[in-house]
Amino acid sequence: MGTAFDQEWADDVCRLCDPVFESADVGFVRQIARDPGSGIISSLLWEADPVRFADRYPDSEVIASYGPDDWPPPCIDYWVYVDANERQAQLSVEGWSYRDEVIDLSGDGVRDGLAIGCAMARILRVPPPGLTAPK
Repeated sequence: MGTAFDQEWADDVCRLCDPVFESADVGFVRQIARDPGSGIISSLLWEADPVRFADRYPDSEVIASYGPDDWPPPCIDYWVYVDANERQAQLSVEGWSYRDEVIDLSGDGVRDGLAIGCAMARILRVPPPGLTAPK
């Protein structure tokens, strides 16, 4: 078992969250950022194809949020900002009028992945982790 919020933790979180994003079927791709000094995970980012996202979620008002002159952007971002010291994750998503959501983290990748995945599934209106049908 790795140290909390290390690559092993991120692998566990992503193993549970990736199927949630895949089930939205809007071309999400993932990136992981680390603190350069400690190597601790600082954020996880899933980026959606903006046109596919707008087609799948017309009620999200994502096009209006950018305005006609700036549409489409390069991507639609779904961020998980990890605060290892506070043991919290801040979820920040584009395309909805949701306020950022804060989730308490345990440092256990499976437990945290379930919590993050369930929150993202609720926002994207797809099945939560463990209930996502394999492709």
